[in-house]
Amino acid sequence: MISILPWLFIIIALVAFLWIAFRARRGYVPSTRPLPAFDGLPAELGHSAESGAPILFTLGSGAVGGDRTLTSIAALETLDGLADAAVAYGTPPVVAVGDPTILPLAEDIFRRAWSRRGTPERYNPATVQFIGIQPTVYAAGVADLLLHERVHSHVLIGSMDEEAALITHAAEGRGVSQSVAADRLPALGALYPADARLAAGEELFAGPARVAALPRYIISLRIQDILRLLIVLLILMKVLGLW
Repeated sequence: MISILPWLFIIIALVAFLWIAFRARRGYVPSTRPLPAFDGLPAELGHSAESGAPILFTLGSGAVGGDRTLTSIAALETLDGLADAAVAYGTPPVVAVGDPTILPLAEDIFRRAWSRRGTPERYNPATVQFIGIQPTVYAAGVADLLLHERVHSHVLIGSMDEEAALITHAAEGRGVSQSVAADRLPALGALYPADARLAAGEELFAGPARVAALPRYIISLRIQDILRLLIVLLILMKVLGLW
């Protein structure tokens, strides 16, 4: 029975995808659960423009091409979902990255956003800053930005471990509001006490769906919710001795 479970989940995911996609083409908009860590970010862009201070995005130190690739891609897609609105307001965020493989991808997000606005010359390469490849050095560098630069709010989303506490502590010291999302237990343990809106574990991967609201992201999130429910039911059946 256990050996066929992976195939069963693949079949269920495929059927669910086709069904939701079919309904979406007929005008149905799938609903998603609220996630405070992401839901307030579009409004934060407006508040940032009003204050004249940028939002600081911390994308972590996970390399694209390593075991943290999916986390870093989710962070980049979340940033991409906000980029057009950010440049439209005229107050693009400051993005701090901790791995060279993320740097050109984050830069390209804003280069394309300014191009879509018809003003590619306004792209500023300093929007994305490479801080340092060592996780502790990276966290200390981001903390220094929070302590000494004018920042409206802070968004941490990406691959980090317990060094994330250095960053959130610095933001708390300046009274900067925060939204944080992490998928690794050491980071979650460090971030949980922080005064911030927290997205834990797989909730990090819901970021693109919440901020961009593109059908492909929303459909993917709905399928994840269905599979998560099935896994919970299987665990309960195993615990109760029903399977």
